[in-house]
Amino acid sequence: MGLFLFTLEDSFQRAFNQLQRASTPNKSLFQQAVLEETAALLKEANGLEKLFKYAHLFDETGVFAGKPWENVRKLNPVLVRGTFHAGGIMAAAEALSNLRILAIARGDYVHPEMSAYEATEFLTRVMALNLDLLLMKGTEENRVKQLYNDKEASEILGFISDHCFSPLVFQSLYQEVDNLAVQRPIVTNKILKLIASAKRLAGGLEEADSGLMHYENAVYSPSDIAAAAGESYENNLKASDDLLLIREANQLRTSMHHTGLVSPFHALFLNYINKEKPDLLQNLLAVDEIARENLHLNLHLVSSLISSAVTVHTRESIYGMMRLLQRDVFTIEFINEIEKLIKVPIHDKIKNRISAVHKISDTAALRSLAVSGMISVLGQPLGIGQGFNPTCQSTRALSYWSQKKPVMLLKMYNHFLEHGKFTIDFEGKSISSDTLPHTPLDDEVNIDTISLLLIPHLDSIYLEMLKSVRGRGQDPHKWINPAFHIKGIWTEFSDIYSDPDFTARFYRHYHPSENPNVNEWLPQPAGITIYNQSGQVLGAHAVLIQRVCHDPSGCIRVYFYNPNNDSLQIWGNSIRTSVSENGEQEGESSLPFDDFLYFLYAFHFPKQD
Repeated sequence: MGLFLFTLEDSFQRAFNQLQRASTPNKSLFQQAVLEETAALLKEANGLEKLFKYAHLFDETGVFAGKPWENVRKLNPVLVRGTFHAGGIMAAAEALSNLRILAIARGDYVHPEMSAYEATEFLTRVMALNLDLLLMKGTEENRVKQLYNDKEASEILGFISDHCFSPLVFQSLYQEVDNLAVQRPIVTNKILKLIASAKRLAGGLEEADSGLMHYENAVYSPSDIAAAAGESYENNLKASDDLLLIREANQLRTSMHHTGLVSPFHALFLNYINKEKPDLLQNLLAVDEIARENLHLNLHLVSSLISSAVTVHTRESIYGMMRLLQRDVFTIEFINEIEKLIKVPIHDKIKNRISAVHKISDTAALRSLAVSGMISVLGQPLGIGQGFNPTCQSTRALSYWSQKKPVMLLKMYNHFLEHGKFTIDFEGKSISSDTLPHTPLDDEVNIDTISLLLIPHLDSIYLEMLKSVRGRGQDPHKWINPAFHIKGIWTEFSDIYSDPDFTARFYRHYHPSENPNVNEWLPQPAGITIYNQSGQVLGAHAVLIQRVCHDPSGCIRVYFYNPNNDSLQIWGNSIRTSVSENGEQEGESSLPFDDFLYFLYAFHFPKQD
């Protein structure tokens, strides 16, 4: 009698057959076994191919019955990565779901609710959102740095790409990059990663997407000298006359202005002309008359900022500096605080914090991060993002201060750098962050340096304020918001749960037809409730109402700052926020007035009511 080898595929097939034979009420009893066998088979070399043979039968067999993957119309490409990250049977179910959609896309499975075209579109978006995983190579570096689930997800995406790759992925990817870039975030890691992945993936294609090339050029070849020079860029600059350098500056400025992206060439060029040709700084940094005047009057200050802050590693602050020069904030007090920032001693706690995250210890590099971060925050108040941290209140406060109270923000930041703490008064009591516990940030990658340093301190103060007002019988932000933002917040407060006049009051104070001067007092904080596409409440969120006015089509819109990294979202009831083409300024999101009101649950208004 010979030895019978029982393979993982045999084990999966047995579990699958049991599920297939089970009656509908008993399907749930056998699903777990199928998913466990799937997880095991995914670790095998040809596991995906073996699983794909069954993909057209997954729905009929009941693999997804009663689970989040059951209804293909409710699946969201954005959630795929997170589910893979969850690992275990969650990742196994996600893998099977994507294989099922691949079968639909290839015509192997005719689905009553999803066409082959729709399936291809879904998978195209999944690949576009996860190109970094799709292209992950099996290097030692990736084995050390990447989670195992990333490797597994990479293999699944690669399998899908091999069987269903479409050039449409570049169109989807361009849209993703464009949607992110138009919001002008301070932290551009995700955008740069998507562009780099697309560049590698497009290597073998005859025609590259022109939209993507626009962004790719902004990163890799933003000017004539940069495109031709490569590693000899600095030598080419030294060999260029003033006319060539002026053209180079104009091209670099245009690239940065149009995309919000800054290349290493920008940093090399800026540092070169700052030392050798400071009269050319205006050609790179000044985009309008206000900027030219600010630069002319403060040339020595700007030059000092460049010397202390701008390196290839902090190059994104060049865009922040360009935008800062457009602001009418260069008062004597503001200039004094900027000069102090360049020289203020940095507390050991702050040095240790920056060193731990950025893996640097050089004093000049630490100073560069501390200064460049503030340049970005002051230049791009609406580009500050909370990353994946639940810190919308504190992130919103940073944006508010940068917009409305930049001198106050600088004073607080300089004090913080020197003393390692933050203090805010609340109802006659000073709350200092150095006496409070700090909750670690979940995400330190997708936030700017100022947020990295200040948010844990601000959040500790915010949570202490919450404790102080507990039990007052009304939304605590009635008292917290005016104090936490320190100055300029309307003191009266309405929330939808306790104010029967909520809707009429919002119209009275925020609609231009009833309050034509509303924009003079904005931004103001507001609370919204966000729902998912199925109408389920996801929770409360903090935003700033920036302005309320007509959009280009004549519709009254609310333009607002959203601390989320990506503000192009469906909030619920199929209402999608807009980030461009409806009159939005950099970093703003918007909704028609009544759509915004649909989600609003709390706002402030002036005392004269």
